[in-house]
Amino acid sequence: MTLALISDTHLNPAAPARTETMRAVFQAIAAREPGAVLHCGDITDSGTPEQIALYQSTVPAGLAERIRYTPGNHEVRWDVAAKENYHRAFGASPQSFEVAGVHIVALDPTILLQEPGHFGTELLDWLERDLRRVRRGTPIVVFQHHPVGDTWFYADDQDRFLEIVERHDVRVIFAGHVHAEAVRPMNGLVEVTLKAVKDAPHYYWAERTYDEAGQPRLEITRVDLLAGGETRTTVVVTVALAGEGPGAPVEPSQVKVDDAGTTFAVTAAFGRTTPVAVRAQVLPETGYSGNIVTPYTELARTGHRWQVTLDASALPPGEHQVRLRAVDADGAWWDTVRTVRRSGSGPRVAWEIGLDGPVQGALGSSGDLVVAGSTAGEVTALSVRHGRAKRRWTVRTGAVHREPVVTPDGSTVVVPGADHSVTALDAGTGRCRWRVRTDEPVLSTPLPTRIDDADVVLVAAGTTLLALESRTGRERWRAPLGGFAAGRPACDGTRVYVGTGDARVHAYDARTGMPLWSFTTRATTDPNTALLYGAWDDRTVVVPGGPVVVSSVSATWGLDPATGAARWSVAGSSMYAGPRLVSVGGAPALLLIQERGATQLVDAFTGAAKWQTQLGFPVFNSGAVVDEGTAWVLGVNSQLGALDLTTGRLDRLVRLGTGYSFATPVLAGGQIVTADLAGRVRGVDID
Repeated sequence: MTLALISDTHLNPAAPARTETMRAVFQAIAAREPGAVLHCGDITDSGTPEQIALYQSTVPAGLAERIRYTPGNHEVRWDVAAKENYHRAFGASPQSFEVAGVHIVALDPTILLQEPGHFGTELLDWLERDLRRVRRGTPIVVFQHHPVGDTWFYADDQDRFLEIVERHDVRVIFAGHVHAEAVRPMNGLVEVTLKAVKDAPHYYWAERTYDEAGQPRLEITRVDLLAGGETRTTVVVTVALAGEGPGAPVEPSQVKVDDAGTTFAVTAAFGRTTPVAVRAQVLPETGYSGNIVTPYTELARTGHRWQVTLDASALPPGEHQVRLRAVDADGAWWDTVRTVRRSGSGPRVAWEIGLDGPVQGALGSSGDLVVAGSTAGEVTALSVRHGRAKRRWTVRTGAVHREPVVTPDGSTVVVPGADHSVTALDAGTGRCRWRVRTDEPVLSTPLPTRIDDADVVLVAAGTTLLALESRTGRERWRAPLGGFAAGRPACDGTRVYVGTGDARVHAYDARTGMPLWSFTTRATTDPNTALLYGAWDDRTVVVPGGPVVVSSVSATWGLDPATGAARWSVAGSSMYAGPRLVSVGGAPALLLIQERGATQLVDAFTGAAKWQTQLGFPVFNSGAVVDEGTAWVLGVNSQLGALDLTTGRLDRLVRLGTGYSFATPVLAGGQIVTADLAGRVRGVDID
């Protein structure tokens, strides 16, 4: 049984050296005729058809049918086709197959339009079913893009994934993403992260061998291709394919975490094997999608129990996670994660309703109506009154990755669909009023607006901007965009403005769709650079009587509406949270929240800073909702806090959950309503 493994090839026409590296690596692999080749993702730089075709041109004809893939974040982050191109080129995800008596699983925890990972209930249920079908005693290999466990914090629900694989004979997890080689023996398996092929020509080779007692093992080596045509082979790790896995002897029989006010009380008990050390830590509250190292505290042993108290005094009220690590004599470990709720005053969750699938897009609202859409295609309308929520209706549409929007009169909900659709639903009943098929998936937020005394919906369907009549869905006009658009357009009745993945912001005539001007957010001739660092997720804002405000990952600009000339600019990546137009002291201002929490209030007409602060937690698409003089900011890790718009002071912080949230909250019925990737919609009392 032999496997070749590669990861993070990042092919791109603008980087020809990577293409030659890929050809050399594939030729070397093909010469050894492996049973299968596993690619751990980031095949290309941004998943465009041109990049996919370039990659496929490097694959030898006799090897193509042996290669199995899992997507990386670079396949999905800027994917205008919503994985359609990926699946056509590289096959299904997830999938499983057999190679010479070894069961191999390709998992896909990637999130469309986002960088980190989320396994989710649907994928984990699929995994559980797949592993249950494996014949007892068959070793299992999993490969995916994002690594899990230890100091990796890429998938917010990785503890649920590990709980599943612990119950089965999973021996190895291969992962990429971090562009570094590392070996972690934990929870009965070994995780191996792979170096990036884009950085140097190499591949990994996994081969079944047998020890002196005749027990099977998997020897994993790295093969470097040297300049003179020679190769250098380095043993990375040897993994047993039978018997007890690493760390399994010290799996605790009991782990308990209790809130004790300013501390968390942690106790653990063990069965047949006593660990050489037991440690605990509060999992990082403010880290996001990275390698985050936080200290452990040693537990003290008293008889058969181990105990410690962890300082929780600096943590806000709400849900937190504590990890207990038991270390075996050979250095392997077993990690157990428990969720604990810290008590305290301030905002509290009053109700919670679950949707089928992750809620990734912002929530829509009008009065007491709140609408949430999931990536599983469930759209649910809630009536929020008197501190409670009641389901008004639920319908099924295509996968929803951006906000379902309620029209200004409150009568209609407009839903963007990744299945090439825009759907208008009756806000009172959920009945379909009209449905428009589009050429490309709709991965942007629609904008109901008014043009020439007519109600219109503006929406970007991939690389096309559509103007649809609100009442019938009839197309008034369409305009080709310079690139992919996943944000939200803006309209002042005269012009329409939209940021796109060609590193530009475009203006169109609102009546005809004719192009008027474009503004460059990043000067480059490389389409890949323009996409990655452009205004593709911009949520454009029109300041009445003032500039059009647009953002990219590097700056926010105030542009002249008529000409597109820059009036002012503010450095920083405020695109994902999006500028918020607010009134402070009777004057219009813009709240700019950057990815990692740096926040400032600027004058809407001049861009001059009024105050600056650091929230202390990362904020991506979740952003803020404004309630008079307060902006309620939702962090990506489900922190919610009240930001005083006059002073920049943050208080009343609470942690609503332990999962990622990319959904901008809304205010309804006197409550803040939030949603997360676990599909949980919550009402939060803020009085």
